[in-house]
Amino acid sequence: MTLVEVMAAVIILSMVLLGVLQGMLQSRRMTEGSIRQASVGSLVQGYIEQIKSIKYADTGNALTTSPATTPGAGLLADWQTAGNIIVAKDSSQADTTLCLAAGPAPTALPVINSLPTDASMHVESVDIDNIASNTDNSTLSMWVWINDLSGTNVVKCKSIVIVYQWTVKDGGRVRYYSDMMRTIRSIVPTD
Repeated sequence: MTLVEVMAAVIILSMVLLGVLQGMLQSRRMTEGSIRQASVGSLVQGYIEQIKSIKYADTGNALTTSPATTPGAGLLADWQTAGNIIVAKDSSQADTTLCLAAGPAPTALPVINSLPTDASMHVESVDIDNIASNTDNSTLSMWVWINDLSGTNVVKCKSIVIVYQWTVKDGGRVRYYSDMMRTIRSIVPTD
């Protein structure tokens, strides 16, 4: 073999290996994105299940509903005074207060920038891999609505809607994703 043939073979092999490496890196990025999406979705589903487990009653310690308008100046104390809060466990199993967003719940995924940034926006850092570094953590922002659906043909039924956004640090940039979960809670016990 001549030196020219060896050089041509090295160049071709380098190009093939670079393509394989690029494919592996893209595959890893997609897998990590799926893991983060599933983790955040599971966390939000946990919040929904905690809210659904609150006693449905008309008075006392019960499943409250979202206020029609933002209480006071939109501070945590204003929501607590109005009674439009839910206490749940966060991703680290610590008690956290969720202030219910004002007004009716959205029926389709809203533009995140249109949602309030007052105390009704719950922000939490989500550590996916449980290592000491927070450089790869996701930031979860959520808004919770509980609206009474009782009407002519419906009795004692509430909708629970959570709109959420999470961020992912991907290389040198931050990516934003958003989604929404909804469920119904009635006074009739369900299994």
